[in-house]
Amino acid sequence: MQDRIDIVMAAYNGAEYIAQQIRSLQNQTIKDWHLLIHDDGSTDNTVLIIKDFIRDDPRIQLIEDGKCLHDSGRNFLHALSFSTAPFSIFCDQDDIWLEHKLEVLINAFMKVDNSIPTAIACNSYMYFDDKEKIEGKATICFPRNLKEELFMNSGIQGCAIMFNKALRDICLNTPKIIAMHDHLVTLAALTFGKLYCIDQNLMLYRRHSHTVTGYNEENKVQKAKKFFNRGKTVLSYSHLNAIKSFYQTNQKVMDPYTEEIFEDFFLMEKHGRLRNAVHALFHHYSVMNSKWILFFKLLIRPFV
Repeated sequence: MQDRIDIVMAAYNGAEYIAQQIRSLQNQTIKDWHLLIHDDGSTDNTVLIIKDFIRDDPRIQLIEDGKCLHDSGRNFLHALSFSTAPFSIFCDQDDIWLEHKLEVLINAFMKVDNSIPTAIACNSYMYFDDKEKIEGKATICFPRNLKEELFMNSGIQGCAIMFNKALRDICLNTPKIIAMHDHLVTLAALTFGKLYCIDQNLMLYRRHSHTVTGYNEENKVQKAKKFFNRGKTVLSYSHLNAIKSFYQTNQKVMDPYTEEIFEDFFLMEKHGRLRNAVHALFHHYSVMNSKWILFFKLLIRPFV
């Protein structure tokens, strides 16, 4: 019987943590999964550790094709291209999954329409490895629609999202430019299908000095100061260019309403702050589940 879930891991110099992560996958209450790992040219013992696990667990596969992408997002999407199961989920090499993570997500999929591109996301605890501290939630709020995702400068963390084959096929028609794999999956789900969110912590999201997305332990005051930092832009060039590339790749298969949203969004790159703030307010764009947060953000920062 085919495994229901492909767990897709991008590895690179992960020898310090990868064994702990793989053991947390082996401890899942759901057992019919297949772990696909693509290593991006590690120079430590990462590959040797993976091969040790493979000897005892046939569900684990190391993709040895000699390709080095030198990019975390591209590495994940390359590994995803080997996925054939009905459901896929990304997996970072340094987190720890709680034993019921896959069970909760797959059970949620049994309650929705899988004929359309669909993703289901969970939340996670922040795990500050050097301080041995576990607290809070990694995701403060989930995007509710495309008009909110366009302004996020990110997607929902990739290792929190399980998605079906229909959505995987869209993502594997990969745009020339991507910001990150999770940004692409989140954008695709809200463009072509459905994104459901379970605000339940189902893993330890490890934060340390070597994480690709950076170490971040800011309090509310620090986050507020960063928000009002006039030197920052509303959108990064990398995310805006990724959105443009996604649109160019998929425009021909978008419905007219969705196409109009993208075209309207791109107009704001040409306009000033006040005009953009008013435009976003009256066209129902938002960020962090609030149109007013976005209004003030557009008012005090340049668009890009």
